[in-house]
Amino acid sequence: MEKPYCACATPPGVSGIAVIRMAGDHSCEVADKVFTVRRTAGEAKSVSEMPGYTVAYGFISDPSTSKVVDEVMLTRFCAPHSYTGEDSVEISCHGGLTVRQEILRVLLENGARMAGPGEFTKKAFMAGKLDLSQAEAVMDVIAADSELALRAAESQLSGSLKQQVEKISSDLYLELGHFELWIDEIEDEDDGDSKNRYAEELEKNVFLKLRALTDSYRQGRILSERMKIVICGIPNSGKSSLLNCLSGYDRAIVTDVPGTTRDTLEVVTSIRGIPVKLIDTAGIRKTDDVVEAIGVDRAAAAITEADIVLWLVSTDEEEKTITDLIDPILTLPEETKIALLISKSDTADEETVRKQEEKVMALISGKGYSRKPDLRASLSSATGEGVKEIEEFVGKTYDEMGASSSSELLLTNRRHFEVLSSALEKVEKSIAALRAGDPLEGPALLLRAALEDMGEITGKAVSDTLVDTIFSRFCVGK
Repeated sequence: MEKPYCACATPPGVSGIAVIRMAGDHSCEVADKVFTVRRTAGEAKSVSEMPGYTVAYGFISDPSTSKVVDEVMLTRFCAPHSYTGEDSVEISCHGGLTVRQEILRVLLENGARMAGPGEFTKKAFMAGKLDLSQAEAVMDVIAADSELALRAAESQLSGSLKQQVEKISSDLYLELGHFELWIDEIEDEDDGDSKNRYAEELEKNVFLKLRALTDSYRQGRILSERMKIVICGIPNSGKSSLLNCLSGYDRAIVTDVPGTTRDTLEVVTSIRGIPVKLIDTAGIRKTDDVVEAIGVDRAAAAITEADIVLWLVSTDEEEKTITDLIDPILTLPEETKIALLISKSDTADEETVRKQEEKVMALISGKGYSRKPDLRASLSSATGEGVKEIEEFVGKTYDEMGASSSSELLLTNRRHFEVLSSALEKVEKSIAALRAGDPLEGPALLLRAALEDMGEITGKAVSDTLVDTIFSRFCVGK
């Protein structure tokens, strides 16, 4: 007899209630061994007699000792109209660790087994309740830690990615059908006009739609990987104060002693609903201190990986140290946004702040750079001056990441991006081959391979190994 599987669906720790799930064949039989109905709808005296989607109040007991473990609420779900498509029950118990452990022990001793990671959602996928992209979105909803990330995850959970991929796949099947019919009936293998016509239809109906979807990953990845915002400058330029200001609490130690921050310090938060990772770096300067030198090297490396660099220049900073930072910052890729912030503006008058900004810009021009910072502002973490401008800059940068994509759907999953990029590359090669007048078999094979790639998104063409790998990353109980 195949055993039903069970797990706690709520996270570790003490809470008001916890939920324990059990699903699979014979789940009601196991529940009947340990649960005594006290009150429920109708005349049901056992879990097996309860109608689906009804709740009973009662007690979980250990049959071996007849001792009550906890008073609980038990909900029954009947196949096939349940999350997994199987008979299942959910036990809402008190949220203490010992209570949960005892209920699980009793279930295991009376015919159940522990669920594997993601087994409930994997069963839902295998039963056709969810496609693979929706199943993956379940964990994205759980992991969402910003409003935008939650919105994107819920969109995919509702099937938006599935629908878009199926629409593009349908268009590709249609194009491939026309294409192969043409192959069978063509009399002139070198009919360049026909090949160009099919190449144009393939580009319009498939390639551009696929590219719009993959382009959205530039913006969508921020929701899963966070926007990296690196705060850099020389020692004692106000970097740690800005980190504390943007994160909303005193995360970094702030002193007047240069070199207090010896390593990169990361804080995860959200700005304007956008998930970000703020990285406070060691002050960049030449130093004989071995530990500080390691921090400086890490600061330089962090700058190269940033989406946004906040470059702090204090009102009294010398020309030499400003010049030393120009090359590392101004040689960053164009997509990396740069904000020049004249810090500690509360310690100087407006004229001094303005002259310091002009000096920095003159030094940049003097080194031959035509590129200019994307934002220039004065900053005081003490008074809050410039913080609103930084927040608006973060929001604008995020919005511009999606400017090249007309798709309202955002790809947030790296696996989806890589699979669709592979399909896009094959379609592009097929179009190029048609326009070059190549033999027809090659483009046709490429289009079939692209369809297989797209099937990996929804799970229509996916290996058991990949399915197992995906669900092994889920938490137990989901």
